[in-house]
Amino acid sequence: MQRRSVLGSMAAGAVMRSSSQSQAFTSTVNMPAPIYGPRINLTQADKVMTQLGVDALVLGNGTNVYYSTGLDLTSTKMGHTPRVYAIVTRRRDQRISIVAPAFLFYYTISLDIRHSSIPAYLYKSLDQDYEDMELALSQLALYPDLGKAPQDVIERERLQAVEKVISLNGARSSLNTSLQNVMADTGIRQGRIAVDSEVVQKSIMTAAPDAEIINADDALRRIRPIKSSVEIQLMRYAAQANAVGALSAANAVRAGANVRELRAAYFSNVAKRGMRGVFMVIDRVSSPTYDAELYEGQCFSIDCVSEYMGYHGDFARAVHIGEPTKHMKNVTDLTGMSWDILRDTIKPGLRFSQIRAMGKDILKKLGADFNISFTPHSVGLYHSDHVGSNGSGDREDIVLEPNMVISIDCPMGATGMGGSSHLEDLMLITESGAQPINDTGSQIVMV
Repeated sequence: MQRRSVLGSMAAGAVMRSSSQSQAFTSTVNMPAPIYGPRINLTQADKVMTQLGVDALVLGNGTNVYYSTGLDLTSTKMGHTPRVYAIVTRRRDQRISIVAPAFLFYYTISLDIRHSSIPAYLYKSLDQDYEDMELALSQLALYPDLGKAPQDVIERERLQAVEKVISLNGARSSLNTSLQNVMADTGIRQGRIAVDSEVVQKSIMTAAPDAEIINADDALRRIRPIKSSVEIQLMRYAAQANAVGALSAANAVRAGANVRELRAAYFSNVAKRGMRGVFMVIDRVSSPTYDAELYEGQCFSIDCVSEYMGYHGDFARAVHIGEPTKHMKNVTDLTGMSWDILRDTIKPGLRFSQIRAMGKDILKKLGADFNISFTPHSVGLYHSDHVGSNGSGDREDIVLEPNMVISIDCPMGATGMGGSSHLEDLMLITESGAQPINDTGSQIVMV
């Protein structure tokens, strides 16, 4: 066997075993129980919406609908125009509602929403010219029952969910009327409404011409960093499963392996834990087309990001193949020492700029002749949760608060040392400090 094929052949062997043994598939996949319901921290949402004078968020972007309701829709992932809207208000009696096409609700939403108490408002068509009328179940475009076999449990539960919604809120002929109904029920039709897309904006302008409409991006980027208990549960799993998958791939590396094989092994490892690989930066290179062979004596960095149910793990380490060089051993040792010291000082009230300055000061006192950026960022639904899509800067000086999950990137910011190095863990900010949510013990990978 050629040395360069070591890592790749291990992965291929795993695939062959799982396809030839009927029991291997279930035994090699570790899937936690599903978590239902909204992800959003409603206390933080109420605080931010009050600060900004926002009466409601009306959201159509797939990620935002998922964040506010827990509904992971396939339609927006397929590139379709948003047709399901989530409405988040400050009303205690109706914080979250959805407006959805009747068929989409029946076919994709009903089996998830049965686990929640979110009110749903159904409509038949996007066409605003439809004559407004309340529709019965028989008037909705659902799959017909041909009557040649009993309905299975999926179909029975779908129909029960639709019938329940119709009994509570009815079903209307058009999106416009359904939006007007939910706005009337929540008292926001003449309020200040934040929207996340032009499609949603046009719908609100038609349904509520007297409303003030603003962009929701600023509100969302202020809400996202403070995690709900559900989000913390998801982040704990994502952080640890991502770290385990990354270390498993790194520990399988031998001289002669290819960087693309290493990335494939990492993606495969996290997939076995219910995760989806997002990216893996290897030896400072993020391009998935980059092709290079790893060699004896090399020290290279890995920066691994994957997500579980939308929530991201972010983990980085330095990997030594064989005996490290003097310079790179010094780099990785001092990086680990500085992170150990800095980690114990993290607490609520610190600003991102203070964390960077503290890290650099620690590194300097340790006698390092290289630079580390010590860059904090909030992690959750996005690799950088606090950065909005409309230009809020990465360098915004965020203040740490309890229930944030942050990373502090510790890459070596220099060349000419004979390799690359990176160290990164995810930390949950508590009332008095911070705790890692992935194992931090293996700061250097030696193979």
